[in-house]
Amino acid sequence: MQRKTTGVCAAVILALTLLATGCGDSGGGRTVARVGGKNITETELSAKLAELPPFTRQQFAGPEGMREFLDRVIEEEVLFQAAQRAGYENSDEVQTMVEAVTRRAMIQAYYRDEIEGGTVVPEADIVAYYDEHPEQFQQRAQIKFRHIMRSTRDGANAARDRILGGEDFASVARELSEDAGTSEAGGLVRTLYKGDDLLSSGMSEIFVESLFDGAVGEVSVPLRSDRGWHIVRIEELSPEGVKPLEDVRDIIEQSLMPAATREFYTGRLEILKSELNTTINEEVLTPRTRSEEELFSLAQETDDPLQRMGYYSELVYSYPEGEHADEAQFMIGFIQAEELNNYDAAKNALNRMLERYPDSELAESAQWMLENMGSEAPPFEESDILTGE
Repeated sequence: MQRKTTGVCAAVILALTLLATGCGDSGGGRTVARVGGKNITETELSAKLAELPPFTRQQFAGPEGMREFLDRVIEEEVLFQAAQRAGYENSDEVQTMVEAVTRRAMIQAYYRDEIEGGTVVPEADIVAYYDEHPEQFQQRAQIKFRHIMRSTRDGANAARDRILGGEDFASVARELSEDAGTSEAGGLVRTLYKGDDLLSSGMSEIFVESLFDGAVGEVSVPLRSDRGWHIVRIEELSPEGVKPLEDVRDIIEQSLMPAATREFYTGRLEILKSELNTTINEEVLTPRTRSEEELFSLAQETDDPLQRMGYYSELVYSYPEGEHADEAQFMIGFIQAEELNNYDAAKNALNRMLERYPDSELAESAQWMLENMGSEAPPFEESDILTGE
């Protein structure tokens, strides 16, 4: 007879299972332990530790923790080799577990590669979603630009002349711009949205908004701010409105992917069922109607009160005018009262019995039970009722 695994043993096995992550060679590095013909190396030990969940790995920090971890790895290897020597590798139980793990791994790999990997969201669906949900893809007007700040208008014009003369804007900005926050970056200002206020550079909301009237690549005339005079060249400019489809295509595709995967899976499943000649024997699944005598006999032969009451209930439901229907209805009430102590349910069952079968020979017994329920044992036993004695 197979013994049940104790709680302590189960805990040990679980802990060792967490360690048994590697299946290959012991790897390189110095040997830190040897069990039988198996070397446990530094490399293997580090690899096993790295594969543990972070919380578990923290338990083995430091030299003492590593020694404890090594002890567990040794313990796992000892038990593994002992199981091999005892022939468990070929036992039916182990083979069944291996087959179950292999089956699950194969299904997961197939679903990942063939179903998820084979799912394609149709282009028409992406375009339709984009057209039907413009509110999800609204963007504020945004701008990205370079500038050169000078304290005087003449200084700004001098910088502008050099740029118009062919010099690189960024190089001139590094040399001449008096804005310490952007000069080293060639005057480049982070992307701004319309309505933003860049107070650190003296660029007020009004100043920034005025730049949106410019054109990409154009070198502006000197513009006045609270801090000085600026020469500006717009690098990027996006108007307010709906983002282009290409900018949001990946987002839409990811949102539609789960539904597309389910649809693709359903279709592929039907194809596979057909290819594998899948059939269902409906006859086996159709509940078999049991005769009144069969149900009555099953109830008499069953010790469990709930199961017995189930047979009686099925008999009353299937054969309400049958030979044993009144007895079955009475027994439902009897079991509820005498075996389950559910007096409310018992009263309902007995009242139903008197209502449906008022001329039954058990009507008097049902009435007595209703009047004396819970007070003392009835003057009859179940065997008396069923045998008619």
